[in-house]
Amino acid sequence: MGFSAARARRRDSGRAGLLAQAAGCLGVVVLAGILSAAGLLIWFFQSIHDSGRDQDREARAAVAAAAERLGKRFTEADADGILTDQEIADALKQHDPWSLDRNATRTVVVVQVAAGGWAQCYAYTATRAGSVTSLQLQSCPALSPATLPQEHGTSATPWTTPELPDRT
Repeated sequence: MGFSAARARRRDSGRAGLLAQAAGCLGVVVLAGILSAAGLLIWFFQSIHDSGRDQDREARAAVAAAAERLGKRFTEADADGILTDQEIADALKQHDPWSLDRNATRTVVVVQVAAGGWAQCYAYTATRAGSVTSLQLQSCPALSPATLPQEHGTSATPWTTPELPDRT
């Protein structure tokens, strides 16, 4: 055994060696705690992010379901091929029309449907043949919502709807 090996053994066996080993163990424990805390934070923020994504997906599904129900109400109202202002108001229930456009062959009602913090505009086209089609719009028109007249069955046409395909 050489001089340096004996010296190293003596250094490890004394009080200084014990403190060095304790400091090394403490360092490992602190590092493990920091890594555990970092992992916990990552998990926490990921779960919050996933929760928001799930809520967004559920809100979109609720909007689509509400739009489908609204389309069915318009179809029932247009069974005779004439969609009156009162029938539109009855079908809309709590929704306000964004716009209403009538011509000789069709009536187009644009409605913003909202649920769970999500909103989407849909255009419902009722034809004189008694059929109603719906179209999900990419964005809601820039103008403010229209209001339907409540008296005398007058036509409300605050502006013409955007370019919508004629599905007759």
